[in-house]
Amino acid sequence: MKVAVDASPIRPGHAAGLEAFTYGLLTGMAADTSCDLRVNVLRGTQAQWEGQVPATRIAWTEVAQPLRSDNPAGQLLRRWTPRAMRNSLAVRTAVNAVRQRSVVRHSDVDVTLFPFHCAPIGSGTSVVVLHDLRHLGVEFHAPGFAAVIRENVARAAAIVVTWPHPYQEALRLFPEAAERTVLIPTPTFQPAPGRAHTRPEPGLLVYPSSTAEHKNHATLLEAMALLPDCRLICPGPLVEPEASRLLSRAALPDLRGRVSFPGFVSLDELNAIYARADAVVVPSLWEAASGAMLEAFSWGLPVACADVEPLLAQLEFNRAEATVFRAKDPRSLADAVRRLLGDRERYAAASRRANERLAGRTWEATGRDYLDVLRWAAQGGSGPVPRSPFVAAKGEAS
Repeated sequence: MKVAVDASPIRPGHAAGLEAFTYGLLTGMAADTSCDLRVNVLRGTQAQWEGQVPATRIAWTEVAQPLRSDNPAGQLLRRWTPRAMRNSLAVRTAVNAVRQRSVVRHSDVDVTLFPFHCAPIGSGTSVVVLHDLRHLGVEFHAPGFAAVIRENVARAAAIVVTWPHPYQEALRLFPEAAERTVLIPTPTFQPAPGRAHTRPEPGLLVYPSSTAEHKNHATLLEAMALLPDCRLICPGPLVEPEASRLLSRAALPDLRGRVSFPGFVSLDELNAIYARADAVVVPSLWEAASGAMLEAFSWGLPVACADVEPLLAQLEFNRAEATVFRAKDPRSLADAVRRLLGDRERYAAASRRANERLAGRTWEATGRDYLDVLRWAAQGGSGPVPRSPFVAAKGEAS
């Protein structure tokens, strides 16, 4: 089977969990010799992709992407353009039309996989990955992105959703696509290389994430002002316009020297941060599932998280225990951290138990699950869409 993967909307070092997901999935799919993989990536990034996906069986094609938001001009534009305008139907339609002109179409492939659901999938037999549907909700409604997602769901031969909460949301919002929608959970994006033996630095909190507005660093920084004995490291892509506001807040006297935003870091650097951490805090207002939470489980680190539906569903799926706080309430967050650190071993033990829920999940198995769906789509969708054996074994909805 000849499979194309359009990873051109994903820039290494700027896409956080989305790029980690795509690295892992490509590595898992490439381990299966039954498929011929051709992957589109952004011009100038092939070496970075090859460094993250050590597979010799992938044919890479570099493509140009106009109107990028990750270069200096694009970041400046994002900083000063109102969010309502950036996310409007008119702007997104115009940007997508320009970008689509540069997309490379592989005419001799059987099926194309689109790992980013907010970029148009175009024509041909396609499978799209839905990570979350926040753009269709009230709080995060973005008409331009919502229109793309609806069109992608309508056109796709199959839809893969990565976690139970967005899967149930997809079934609710798109009942007409239920028979071609499948749940395939992922492994931990960056699992611990081994149990940390060094004693963590007391009071050192970690929140690995991009600075996109819905990641809710603003509430976390105000909570840090109430936690003078704690320090905070927030590794991840510095996305405007929020990045400038956060850096300015962190420079004020009550936080200066206690809060750092090192930007995107290598895996070795991230592991070094986790090895020092006392706890992980996840204040995000919406996720498909929090990679930071899964990484905390793999390190055996205790977790404090916001009380938003996807994070609570993730705790339930992993039978995990965390201290939960009101998402936009700094005082509630600070109280949750105090409870966590006051009974640290209890919550650290809970994280270690939760890690066992996904301990056997590998990217190779995930890649096989995706290839089953891709093959089903390439063959015309005859019979029921293949379901992940992992989901069946865990007794989740299918």
